[in-house]
Amino acid sequence: MHQPTDEIEARPADNDDGYESDTESTTTSLASILNKHTYERGLRYHAFQDGKYPFPNDENEQNRDDMKHAMIMELCEGKLYYAPIREEAPTILDLGTGTGIWLIEMGDKFQSAICQGVDLSPIQPPWVPPNVQFVVDDIELPWTQKPDYFDYIHVRHTLPFVKDRPKLFEQAFQHLKPEGWIEFQEFEFFPASEDDSITSTPEHPYHFLDFMKFHKQAMTALGADVTGVTKLQSELAAAGFTNIKEEVFKCPLGIWPKDKRLRLVGLYLRESILDGLVGMAGRPFSAGLGWGKEEIEVFLAKVRTSLKDGSRHTYLPFRVVYAQKPKEKVQTKVSVSAVSLDNN
Repeated sequence: MHQPTDEIEARPADNDDGYESDTESTTTSLASILNKHTYERGLRYHAFQDGKYPFPNDENEQNRDDMKHAMIMELCEGKLYYAPIREEAPTILDLGTGTGIWLIEMGDKFQSAICQGVDLSPIQPPWVPPNVQFVVDDIELPWTQKPDYFDYIHVRHTLPFVKDRPKLFEQAFQHLKPEGWIEFQEFEFFPASEDDSITSTPEHPYHFLDFMKFHKQAMTALGADVTGVTKLQSELAAAGFTNIKEEVFKCPLGIWPKDKRLRLVGLYLRESILDGLVGMAGRPFSAGLGWGKEEIEVFLAKVRTSLKDGSRHTYLPFRVVYAQKPKEKVQTKVSVSAVSLDNN
């Protein structure tokens, strides 16, 4: 049974859920936070730490967030997590929780768990499991929870927007229990293929590839790293984590795979990108590249057409990286396994 959330906290106050008793904090009601959004070109953005996350938080983006969750669950064959977390009353933290859909499912799965989700936007549903709590906060500010508190920290679709990754890893390491786990589930957000079908030439342009090149430039200009997940293993090792493992999935774009499950995954990804193109290009292309509104609209029309081109065998690498806080500092071990698209 899910219970209503009457209040979402910002910089939460003292309670029994792992927060420091001497932390100065302000509790802000959900209603007052919801009235504080910014609007730009018909899109709604978070106002708290305005600009930290360059994409919208409106209803369309929330629907995309839930669609991406369904896509990842299909791609990973129903697995919510990969780290071997303990099942008896774990303490779970979800950084960049978005709509909270992943954390809500974890709360249902682990009914004895304490589950906390943190996001810049108060867009989570009012009805949640009784063991789930959402907090409005910036994960790059000093954390208010007690050290050695969490058994498991989860990060998904969030890493590219972290400006100071070493600081984030340091805070996660500090607040994990010894032998606790941190897990990242992130796209390497640049297209790839197993053949030469995604090349773009003046004679045969592939506008989605061009879009992704511009998008990467724009995000870099705004301080984001859309392929930062490829550096995670070495960065986590430098932060003191051990037992670092990685699994790589190839997430198809479109319905070109022969496998029925992967066609569904590809449909999810294509539709989520089509639905999100305006938001993905809006602030990044205007603020990062200096493009005007009409220039963006004309270009996106071409991108939409290219996304429906079934001759392009595009996929995005989806990487799951998880690592453990050791009892004491030991030599780091790294293990990588790749999962094939299996389009034969």
